[in-house]
Amino acid sequence: MFRFAQLVSLAACASLAAAHIVIVYPGWRGNNIHTNGTVSDTDATIKPGSLGINYEGNGTYGFPYGMQWMYPCGGMPMSTNRTKWPLSGGAVSLQPGWFPGHASAQFYINMGYGNEPLNYSHSAVPVFSITGPSNVQYNGTFCLPQVPLPANYTPKVGDNATIQVIELAQHGASLYNVRRALAILLFFNT
Repeated sequence: MFRFAQLVSLAACASLAAAHIVIVYPGWRGNNIHTNGTVSDTDATIKPGSLGINYEGNGTYGFPYGMQWMYPCGGMPMSTNRTKWPLSGGAVSLQPGWFPGHASAQFYINMGYGNEPLNYSHSAVPVFSITGPSNVQYNGTFCLPQVPLPANYTPKVGDNATIQVIELAQHGASLYNVRRALAILLFFNT
């Protein structure tokens, strides 16, 4: 059962998502819809390769650094925002936030293991498609009440992991133009 603060957070997240994807539950790493996770090159706390960087032809960072289309985590650095998640898997709720023209999309729900995973190659559910009510912006949410853990993964109480949700819009834009949002998990016994 949700507490009042969680319901307020849910409503706030849903209202922010006018264009891309928001993980409504469990809580996401941060809002990378209108901001990014820009960090200093000298920040030793960021594991190289864990944020995703858009390089220009001359080797400099492109703009924006981060944002939802950047692999692996939309440019968001590590967060202390951890959600307790059952060892048997749990719910995932999403707000797809359609742009006009995105009446359908494919979704991937993957998991990366540890504090700051370098890849998210562990699928929790098969790829699935959804169809919105029309080709105009859609602000609704949907929930998968039981997302299992990836095959052959058995975490211990206290282990950390990150859920990666990818939305691939109907136009495809480019092969790598996907929407990403991440939620950081802390496993616990139910």
